[in-house]
Amino acid sequence: MTTVTARNASRGFSSLLDRVEHDGEEYTVVRDGKAIARIVPATTRTVAGFLARRASRAALDDGFATDATSARDLLTQDAVDPWRD
Repeated sequence: MTTVTARNASRGFSSLLDRVEHDGEEYTVVRDGKAIARIVPATTRTVAGFLARRASRAALDDGFATDATSARDLLTQDAVDPWRD
């Protein structure tokens, strides 16, 4: 997870949100050297979504795509939002 200062997050918030939404990046927001928040994608990440994002990038080796697809059955989905208490 990438760390970003509160000041830099606020100055480039739209760009930061684009990276979270489109690339699935995750950020820890730090103020005065202390982690105060996390910005993560709101949607559940799936193998299919990952493969769709990868389609527009450099090709992966054939074995990786097969392994990622076969791992789909191993994924679980939380019944509740893990970020809420």
